[in-house]
Amino acid sequence: MLIFSHKCGQLGNNLFAFAHLIANAKANDHSVINLAFEEYAQYFENTKQSLFCCYPQTITNIPANRLRFFLFIINKAVVKLMRASSFTKSFLHEVVVADLPEYQFHEGRYFDLNKPSFQKTTVTKKFTFLFGRFFRDYLNMEEYQESIREFFRPTKQIQEKVNHFLSLAKHDTECLVGVHIRRGDYEEFAGGKFFYSLNDYYRKMQELHVSEDKKKISFVVCSNEPIDPSVFQGLRVFIGPGHLVEDLYILAGCDILMGPPSTYSRWASFYGKKPLAQIIHLEESVSTKQFVILPPEQLFDF
Repeated sequence: MLIFSHKCGQLGNNLFAFAHLIANAKANDHSVINLAFEEYAQYFENTKQSLFCCYPQTITNIPANRLRFFLFIINKAVVKLMRASSFTKSFLHEVVVADLPEYQFHEGRYFDLNKPSFQKTTVTKKFTFLFGRFFRDYLNMEEYQESIREFFRPTKQIQEKVNHFLSLAKHDTECLVGVHIRRGDYEEFAGGKFFYSLNDYYRKMQELHVSEDKKKISFVVCSNEPIDPSVFQGLRVFIGPGHLVEDLYILAGCDILMGPPSTYSRWASFYGKKPLAQIIHLEESVSTKQFVILPPEQLFDF
């Protein structure tokens, strides 16, 4: 059994972290407990009633939300104590770490979950505790992506809201463009490199609209900050409801997606199997030719 207890940032990162573990578990007949997912478990059909956020799914008949948080704190403290006391191995368990400083943020530096030594550990130890953000299984993520999509279905209530929103937005339009506007934390992330102004996004939307002037294009704008729709004058724009999961799956239901480099928009692209244009250089004009399904090593990274 794999037990994961490292929060990897916000929703997008945590979804991809869990997805890599699920892919490897499915390929190797493991089970996974992801207590670090407790913050988001209530929003997904297969985790909302799972006390331990398990794969394969388990259902409990007790209120799980508050208990999940305490279990995460306890488990994290236990792992920290085992590491501090150097009690990282026994006949029952092993603690495997893939975190900074050993694993840095550059290409090719990650812990491959398919390593023979790791797979031997999962077979010989009853409990394998994983700590860190750099566990990856790109091969099986691609192989079992449909199973992963199925596992991360939003709750029925959220899906109904998503469907209603999309039915309105898609009415009388030929191409629905999902626009992810990342503000807030991006003011400091990567030195503010991708912290674009609303006018920057408006300009990119206009460029796309002009390049496809024969099509009826509508835009869905989702952001981690409140957005004034009057900014986008002259364009048919729908503002997302502002709920982190509803917005995410609304984006996944659009025809094409655009936004700064972010696991949030990449998850929407992955889940919805929709082409994505990442806005990396503002001086480059946006056209439909730039919308692509990213290769696995980019799409599944976080």
